[in-house]
Amino acid sequence: MVQKDPELLEKAWALPVARLYSPLLSQSFRSICGPTSVANVLRSMQVDAGRNPFRRFGVRAMSLDQLVSESAEVVPAGWAVTALRLPSADALRAELRRANHEDVRYVANFTRRLLFGGGGGHHSPIGGYLEEDDLVFVLDVNKGFGPWLVRTERLFDAMNTDDWGRGLTRGLARFERTL
Repeated sequence: MVQKDPELLEKAWALPVARLYSPLLSQSFRSICGPTSVANVLRSMQVDAGRNPFRRFGVRAMSLDQLVSESAEVVPAGWAVTALRLPSADALRAELRRANHEDVRYVANFTRRLLFGGGGGHHSPIGGYLEEDDLVFVLDVNKGFGPWLVRTERLFDAMNTDDWGRGLTRGLARFERTL
């Protein structure tokens, strides 16, 4: 189950990286979750990219690998992007401990079905990690959902699902400053 507790959301929005995402862009009929998530990541890096920073049309489903490949073409100099498929919730926790550092950004690729009882694959930026509460701050780019918090174990379960029937799981796109 996801949480939208106002006090916890306020605490999450105060995290160092989360503040860089305000105001959050929502997906539109011209650019769905993958491109919009990356546009938000770029905006958090002070790069204006509109709602679809990619060369290709923004209304299309994308795997984690497609998102990472196309993001690599548009990240600013000094940044790199990598796909992470973590083996456990503990490995995800270890990675998320970096989510509040300004030299790292994440986009999670997960299935809504395990979090909301229905829906398919989705991408959204991670705004930070409330380690003491073991809650991940997901900046859902679907305006109908908006930002929410979820326990690390639940997010791991939603990411540890098949990504397009290719024998690969969903996961994280990690954007990291290299300079």
